[in-house]
Amino acid sequence: MVFTRPPSVPYPNVWRRFTVQRGSSTIHLRVQDLTEDLFEASIQLLLKYFTRDEPPCKYIGIHKYPSAVAELEKLWRTTVKDNLSLVCVEDKEIATEVVGVNVLTVVSKGDKEEPFYTEDKIWAKLFGAVDLVARSVDMFSHFGVEQYLTAYGLVVPPEWRGLRVGQQLLEARIPFCKSLGVKVTVTVFTAAASQAVAKKAGFLDLYEISYEELGKRGFLFPGVEQDTKSSKLMALVIE
Repeated sequence: MVFTRPPSVPYPNVWRRFTVQRGSSTIHLRVQDLTEDLFEASIQLLLKYFTRDEPPCKYIGIHKYPSAVAELEKLWRTTVKDNLSLVCVEDKEIATEVVGVNVLTVVSKGDKEEPFYTEDKIWAKLFGAVDLVARSVDMFSHFGVEQYLTAYGLVVPPEWRGLRVGQQLLEARIPFCKSLGVKVTVTVFTAAASQAVAKKAGFLDLYEISYEELGKRGFLFPGVEQDTKSSKLMALVIE
């Protein structure tokens, strides 16, 4: 059965508030549900920076392959419509600038298994590599749960990096999951930077595979080890 957001969970809702020091200014931020008025800005942020900076996308040169970019964009646009994604914005009445976004979905034990197939070779490598890592552990039996929260991308624009925005987005999953009745969140982190942030947020390693080994299995991203040595499946149990 496909998971849907329970009507008992307020929408939109603010899940976390925090402050950052940016130069001489103290800025108040919040993590809230990604609402329709921020869909386009969030997608454009992902298209601009996730595809540029996420190691496999960067080193496979995804921008040279419009059809692969279109597949990724389609995945994001489809997922955000489920009203399960989170966004970070300034904590004011009308917030228009997206400071960070995390595209989220809930996977349920009863979901229909559909084998991944695409004729696009670049998208097959990108999604296939993540899928391999994601399937390395059976979450349902490992954690004894019926569903878990997972992600299809997290991005913070360069001018907001180094201010714990990514960590706050990850930590906001805790109250969000509690409200949904979901007891674990699991994500494939493909970059050393995001792996470090996830560790700070309380995520623990479940599975790790080097990019060298991924290359041997047909998922080759030439030069990726300059940035990151491995891809990790990491989980956070919601107490």
